[in-house]
Amino acid sequence: MAADTLIAIAVMALAALAAKGGGFVAMHWLGRHRFVSAWLRHAPGSVLVSAAVVPLVHGGGAYAAGAVAGVVATRAVGGFTPGLFAAVGAVALARWAGLA
Repeated sequence: MAADTLIAIAVMALAALAAKGGGFVAMHWLGRHRFVSAWLRHAPGSVLVSAAVVPLVHGGGAYAAGAVAGVVATRAVGGFTPGLFAAVGAVALARWAGLA
């Protein structure tokens, strides 16, 4: 591995540690406020939606099928991970079937 790769990995690790430390300080300072609890509860869904918006706008029917499968799986099972896997699987199957 090249030295610049190792330096990049170390810098990313330090940035992750700084972000996590900042989160701990913020949670200690803010506590379990209603707004913070609601924000943490809705964060996974907002990440999924923000990741899906660009392919839905610029993509074809395969991405629409993936979005529908992701929403259905998330609502049926009640979790972020099953919805994500269902969405990715549906896009892969739709593209394999020839849907653009």
